[in-house]
Amino acid sequence: MFKKLKQIGQALSPEAIKQGLAASREAMANGGRLTPEQLAALPPEQRAQYEEAMARAQKSVDDTIANERARRVLFGPAGDYVYGPMPDREQMTTVDIGAQIAQARDGFKQALRDTVKGRPLPPPPLPPVSADPVEQSASERAMRDEARTPYLAPERSPVVFTRIATDRKRPLEDLCAWLGTSGLAGRPDLVYGVARVPDHVPGKLGIGRAAIVEWEITHAALAGLPPAPPPTAVSFDARDTWAARRPGEPSVLDEDLGLEYLRSGDLGPEQCLGIARRVAVDASGGSGGEDGGSTDPYALVGVTGVVVLHPTGLAVGASDRMRSNRPLQVVPAADVQVAVLNWLEIRRVVMPRPDKRPVVPSPFPYLPGTAAELLMAYLSIVGIRPRDCYSAQVTVDQPGNIIGGTAHTTTTGAEKEPAADGEMRKRFRGGSRVVVAYRDSPEYAAGRERWAAYERDVLQAQLTVGTAVRAPVDRQSALDRGVLGALVRTVETVGDVVSGYGWESTDFDKIPHYRYCWPPVQ
Repeated sequence: MFKKLKQIGQALSPEAIKQGLAASREAMANGGRLTPEQLAALPPEQRAQYEEAMARAQKSVDDTIANERARRVLFGPAGDYVYGPMPDREQMTTVDIGAQIAQARDGFKQALRDTVKGRPLPPPPLPPVSADPVEQSASERAMRDEARTPYLAPERSPVVFTRIATDRKRPLEDLCAWLGTSGLAGRPDLVYGVARVPDHVPGKLGIGRAAIVEWEITHAALAGLPPAPPPTAVSFDARDTWAARRPGEPSVLDEDLGLEYLRSGDLGPEQCLGIARRVAVDASGGSGGEDGGSTDPYALVGVTGVVVLHPTGLAVGASDRMRSNRPLQVVPAADVQVAVLNWLEIRRVVMPRPDKRPVVPSPFPYLPGTAAELLMAYLSIVGIRPRDCYSAQVTVDQPGNIIGGTAHTTTTGAEKEPAADGEMRKRFRGGSRVVVAYRDSPEYAAGRERWAAYERDVLQAQLTVGTAVRAPVDRQSALDRGVLGALVRTVETVGDVVSGYGWESTDFDKIPHYRYCWPPVQ
């Protein structure tokens, strides 16, 4: 006991305290680490404790950086703009109280400015080559095409986009009629896929009603084809329970259900014109109330089901067999790849306002200016042939509001541009996912390696992050249902979401978050 008291007294002596303070100052000057001299002077037990503590601190820093990297879709300049700079290992392991306080103060001021005024985009990295937006956009696209060239598949098929206008009351019937007249209905081996364009093109009577519904067909036909009979279109409702899933098991992609139908009908991709998510729009210009209340304008875009198109006369009775055997397993096929790319995050920085065209000059000209460009890049780099492709589409996932506006105001106005029917029309742009489903092969596996290199080196992105592909089925809370659910599902939201507290109901209230497999089986 006397010996211990003596050691405590020595430790609390003025000279020992003075030495301890000096060592602390030296350690802080050295970034919080002991100097080699201090480390050498430590007893073995204290040195081991110190090294163990430093190892834990280093692991914590490494984990923080790894977690931040794992959650980001974008890196490089665009990533710094969206999420802030990546954590710096040196700063995290350096004890500089003054610098940390200054950094926190600057960050708070910037966050306050962004909240009040909206966050401005950074200036373009290069001087514009033209004051004409069309010429400037073409110049930026040419640079992106040149950067993409080294990654392209040695042998690849043409990629052609054809956009058509259909009647808002019979969009699917008009699409089938056009596919027959164009001859593509008879040549599914030339069609990558079809997609309902996830935009809202309102008519003259206000935002609440669409003037037309547009479809985009991605194909490889470079010449006219003889007419063919209109294809068969088989639809599946997202509200129906087609697949058996227990809580915690993977949910179902729209494309998974479409592939299940094709397997049931013994059809391959060379006999498929497309698996297309059925995209719907529910829009309203808002209204005022006598008691001072009002509903805000909104334009919700979401998925209500999936449709499979193929030449007529095939897969007879397949849908009836599926219906009679519900619920199905709907297991992803081992020989099929379904790529889901996060276009939404790119869209946030190249086209932040859904009621306006892409920003020109682009602040991030190395990123695709449109989702169609991203889709074409994936097809051309992986080298997918249309005869192997089940689906190629720009689409959406969960419902999202694409109304225009800023942090504190909303607008039902939008820029006019030529629509698919040739008319100048307003447009609210949707789209958050690029989806490609195709029959796999070793050749395509090599193509995906090229795509990974292009994604890493050129796009500086990891576009599968944030797509929630086949996320585990979980119990839905009140926030996942109805109007409130539509408000909080911000994964699909571009720009600022309107408050929406006056909304009474929307077309998506009864669409489950986990489509085709809700409720789960027990």
